Amino acid sequence: METVIQALEKMGRATYRELAARLDIEPVEALNMLREQRDQGLCDFSDGGWFLGSARDAKRVACVPPAKPALHGEAPEPVDPAVIKQLLAKNGAMDTVSLAAVVNRNGRGMTSAMRALERQGIVVKNGQGKGVTWSLPAATTVTAEEPAAPAEIALPEVVETVQPKDVVQIVSEIPSFTEGCYASVTIPTVRVISREIRRTKSKLANLERLRDAVRIVGRHKHLVNAEVENSKA
Repeated sequence: METVIQALEKMGRATYRELAARLDIEPVEALNMLREQRDQGLCDFSDGGWFLGSARDAKRVACVPPAKPALHGEAPEPVDPAVIKQLLAKNGAMDTVSLAAVVNRNGRGMTSAMRALERQGIVVKNGQGKGVTWSLPAATTVTAEEPAAPAEIALPEVVETVQPKDVVQIVSEIPSFTEGCYASVTIPTVRVISREIRRTKSKLANLERLRDAVRIVGRHKHLVNAEVENSKA
């Protein structure tokens, strides 16, 4: 892997962001590396750029900014956000190298493209440095992984045939609501309904306890039969 010193030997003078882009690392990491090398006297900073040697020596030599290399060939097409979203929805989190290989880009260009998509809120950056991966935001991931399938689930035929009951029918089917009432007055009070609910819950609890007891007896049916035979003897 190329070091910041080796990069400065080739670039002459550069900002820490330019070095970070060349080394494909985070700008903060490049700045920390440059400071460490400066403490060792290998490089220094002045006039808005980093260079080899010290600032004292740099003042003696006029600094000529390196000419930017001319670009040859056609410029690459911009990265389609829809393609990136489709890849991340299908494969989950992916690193920059994997994405670059799919869309036919180099690592540096893909990093810039992914950062632009991150600023637009299309993707999310996970981690720092070499372990960076990219994924979709949480809301987009849920939408991509959970298509609207429930609309295709066929409801049971019973649901289609059952009609909702009105209040009068519900009340008429509960004798305790209508016992002792005049024929014209069939709507019970809230107190009566609450009492009936408590009574029904009590009955339900008793039935559940009876069901559990019957299950236990059924598991030990042979012991019960043997006890009955012993009592007859």
